[in-house]
Amino acid sequence: MTNQPLQSLLDSDGRALPLPPDPLIPVPDEVEHQLAAYRAGDTAQARELLTALAGTGRTSVSGHAAMALAGIEIGENGLDGSHGQWLEQVAAGEDPWLGPLAAVMLTPDFRSGTSSDSGRRLLPSLAAQLTNDLDTARNGFEHVFEAHKGTEPGDVAGLLLGNLLVQSGDQAAALETLSYTRGMCDGTFAGYAAHLEGHVLIGQNETELASKVLQHAHRESHPARGGDKGLHPWVAVRFGELLASDPWLDLIYDQMEESSVSVGQVIREPLESAAYQKKVSAPALADIGLFLFPATFEPVHAGLKRLKAWSDERYERGRRLALTLYTHVEDSRDAERTQGLAELWAKLDLPKPKY
Repeated sequence: MTNQPLQSLLDSDGRALPLPPDPLIPVPDEVEHQLAAYRAGDTAQARELLTALAGTGRTSVSGHAAMALAGIEIGENGLDGSHGQWLEQVAAGEDPWLGPLAAVMLTPDFRSGTSSDSGRRLLPSLAAQLTNDLDTARNGFEHVFEAHKGTEPGDVAGLLLGNLLVQSGDQAAALETLSYTRGMCDGTFAGYAAHLEGHVLIGQNETELASKVLQHAHRESHPARGGDKGLHPWVAVRFGELLASDPWLDLIYDQMEESSVSVGQVIREPLESAAYQKKVSAPALADIGLFLFPATFEPVHAGLKRLKAWSDERYERGRRLALTLYTHVEDSRDAERTQGLAELWAKLDLPKPKY
């Protein structure tokens, strides 16, 4: 992937275009090839070759391979096997879909929700999803969700079904499932449901509603509210990206009036929260979003390097995030900041927004 043409990143008024919804990341061909062998019954060879792929470095391919291995382990041993090491690898990566899911699966709440007889029925379907047998996964999730609404297993089923529906493109069904589940839960589960719901709403250009849903996700996923440090950075980055992309949101103006803060301070808060609540998860976008504000450029460059190693698509995401933040961090009175931004912009081959 090459960088987009400079002018395609700005609108007709010279403003940075909003960040698009996170694209759905297909399973890489080399991982899917091994999963096909696994689904055909060749478990030993698939496990061996997926393990080799998972160990090739911090890349998109290795992340998908690790998630596939977690699925194989769950299929064979439920949550009592060695799936956790693979989930930790995924959560520590850069994938905006697998990372949050892995973080949720590592929580005590998830283990509790899948510990009863009805909850354990979700595990074969989850293993099917992680090994790319999506029809089997959907059927299993739907059965438990409909049969056990209002219970812990039903909540977990709603999250897993909502995630699968989003990625399969069934937006109406996804919103219905996720909105219901968000209303039934609090803490990590509510945060994850709202995180996914916000993605769909952004894609529908419902940014005002998305901002409120993601604000709820940000609050509920915070460890101080019973959320989880693994999930919270992912939620906070998505919320911060939306605020940076649309600084005219009512939510921003409300916070400015209530707290007497600037637009930049409102945008910076979730990105700061993402960076300082990192535990297992450490998305590089959080470092880019946070450290641009005080013009601390070393971690910004380091974050971009991590994204580039992961995938061209994630590097482009980091590049675009920097562009949307430019007008909130630029200060012509600060010579050192101005020089650092100029060097960063030259490296990223970015235009300067006019506003």
